Amino acid sequence: MYPKDNIGAVVLGGDFQGLGVIQSLAENNIPIFLLEYEWSIGRYSRYVKRRKYLPSFLKEDVFLSSLLDLAEKEDLYGWVLYPNNDETVKMLSQNKDRLSKVFKVPVPSWDVVKNFYYKLNCYEVASDLGIPIPKVYRARDLETLMSQELRFPLVLKPNFKENYYPFTKKKAVRADNPDVLRLEYARMAEIVHPENVIVQDMIIGGPKNLFSFATVFDGEKILVALSARRTRQHPMDFGKATTFAEAMKIPELESLTIKLLRGIGYSGIAEVEFMFDERDNLYKFLEINGRPWGWHELTKAAGVNMPYILFRYMQGLTIEKIEPDYNGVKWVRLITDLPIVFKEVMSGRLSLKEYSKTWEGKTALAIFSWKDPLPFFIEFLMLPYLYYKRGF
Repeated sequence: MYPKDNIGAVVLGGDFQGLGVIQSLAENNIPIFLLEYEWSIGRYSRYVKRRKYLPSFLKEDVFLSSLLDLAEKEDLYGWVLYPNNDETVKMLSQNKDRLSKVFKVPVPSWDVVKNFYYKLNCYEVASDLGIPIPKVYRARDLETLMSQELRFPLVLKPNFKENYYPFTKKKAVRADNPDVLRLEYARMAEIVHPENVIVQDMIIGGPKNLFSFATVFDGEKILVALSARRTRQHPMDFGKATTFAEAMKIPELESLTIKLLRGIGYSGIAEVEFMFDERDNLYKFLEINGRPWGWHELTKAAGVNMPYILFRYMQGLTIEKIEPDYNGVKWVRLITDLPIVFKEVMSGRLSLKEYSKTWEGKTALAIFSWKDPLPFFIEFLMLPYLYYKRGF
């Protein structure tokens, strides 16, 4: 048994969502150790007293040894690990048995994680559970795909982004007709194996129809939760990240999420994404993020600090039932939202009157904190680096 006093959190990655985890925990007096694998704004937080820079961290042959060495050298036994990207979730899950002897690991084992890390696996599970999904066209090659009765527009995306996004800085592409489909399929198949190219119906409507249900789940039931509409993202069609989100109570998403997370045996923190299809009035499942997501600070603004609640859950501490504040609570990341707003206003898709609603009620700013202001300003200086690494 590990001593309960002075137990903290090891935050794996210090980008803007990692910084949000740092601030959410530190404001509750949780000690922080930041493990960076790239230059990040997290290192400039006043809450980060201890950190290590390890650019090789995400390589499989050093991942496990680096974490175990870190625990011994820095006396981090019993600390909670916080992954901030999908690749880290994957490797934590694959090494969970060994790591759990040293750390608190808040992700399920690989036999669970593989059911959402690979999107096709998750679509199959969701379909078996009767959860609506956008229609998927299965094909091993372009000829087989084109022989099917296709309904345009279509979306093409990789089964998992690990070997695709770093090369393209894209999550998905759109095909409005057969010629574009042939071209985009060939391009994607050059990067990922054709069996890992997902082609599915595109749900029309844009981010105004994009919703998420966020929760800390114990394998059977919701401990805390918040649903939200992710009204703006960059790019708007297939966003790399949300730029503006608003808390919105949608009871139907809760029942779908419970069914899905129970179905795969999930426990921990999760964001489950849905798109509302106006053609049949159904919320259709898109994907699961088994880690803190970009806009997770909205939960704190709504009174449900999920990173901190996850910490309490992993330490076996009492978790009170909390009802989120759904009265106009919003979240915005200015550095990415302002360019999107400019483009939408110039195109006529967004009016200044509609944009002004962003600031009605309670709006939380990503990154910026009066108690921890430096990272906000440092990020503007990092823009060239961020554009090079992530395409923005």
